[in-house]
Amino acid sequence: MDLPAQPSRPLNRHAGPSLMALASVYTALSVAGIIVDVLLAPHASFAMPYEPLANEVAYVSRYGPSICWGAFFQFGSAIPLGIFAAVTGSRLRFLGVRAAGETIAFCGGIAAMLMLMLSALAGWTLSTADITDTAGAVRALQLLGFAAGGPGFVAPLGLFVAGVSVTSSLHRLIPRWLMWLGILIASASELSTLTLLTWNAAIFIPMGRFISIIWMFCVAATLPTTLPIHIVGARGPAISPGTAA
Repeated sequence: MDLPAQPSRPLNRHAGPSLMALASVYTALSVAGIIVDVLLAPHASFAMPYEPLANEVAYVSRYGPSICWGAFFQFGSAIPLGIFAAVTGSRLRFLGVRAAGETIAFCGGIAAMLMLMLSALAGWTLSTADITDTAGAVRALQLLGFAAGGPGFVAPLGLFVAGVSVTSSLHRLIPRWLMWLGILIASASELSTLTLLTWNAAIFIPMGRFISIIWMFCVAATLPTTLPIHIVGARGPAISPGTAA
């Protein structure tokens, strides 16, 4: 007895979450963290590691709830970012990209996600009760949070942006101008590592972190979800399950 025919599924379309939706969720959670900081700590400036220790302890003691909520949204934003990196890498492989840049992009995206999570967890620890009783712990956690969420996050994010931009453009999957935007973002992101030597280089951190959001939306809008015609022809027609080739 023949089995009932299964509905055919097109094999020339990538199966995966929407990059546009993932970029939107990541952006919303990132912006929410900034808004929380502004609303709950309207008169506080962002504490920097080079500020006097007494100022840092006072900041943490007074604005603990703001730090906690900011860490919550920051941790949450890391999840869609990691999924965005994984889906982008999967789509590039689906579209026929077989280059080191695709692997570099995937590793950079996952590393950026982990660094953002580490920074958020350091911030959450700062917001816990009695942490200000140990000034040295406040300094250490703030340095860790700044390093992980600053150059530690932006540098691997730059690798992700560069890997996707270059490999996608070489395969004519995204516009040329988007590749150059990605290279610009990646350059600023890698220059952020100079923050470990001089605080003046910290200007590259927001350049890499926030301009990359624009790049993510552009990639989500332009990176194809279906195979180019020449690749479809090379792979042959889609075959329904249970149908002989």
